[in-house]
Amino acid sequence: MSPMSKIIAQRLHEVVLDGELGIDYTFAGDRAKNIALRRKYKVNDAKMKEILLEITEAHYSKSELSTNKDHPNDVVHVFKIQEDLMPRFVENSSYENVCIYVKITWPDGMKPMFIISFHEDEE
Repeated sequence: MSPMSKIIAQRLHEVVLDGELGIDYTFAGDRAKNIALRRKYKVNDAKMKEILLEITEAHYSKSELSTNKDHPNDVVHVFKIQEDLMPRFVENSSYENVCIYVKITWPDGMKPMFIISFHEDEE
């Protein structure tokens, strides 16, 4: 567990509770993985915020350098959380337990930039 994981989780909660979507934090909604989660399951912005507020340091997985060419020195912090989600457009469906992969970008030495990638875990 990273010593920063608790701080990142606490700051994430503050931003989600007190911040404004699109100004203080944003979901990386244009990536195929993120779109696929929202299409496959009943997940809207409110549900995503609810899940983010459940994240603790226990959900921390790893930290790695960003692969974004525009921000090569940024560090991306990865959290994984299990969540029961309802599939869309499936008759007689029941909740499925899904591992959600949440990446949070926090640039070194800057005000935290909460760009949140939110999709099914691929591992």
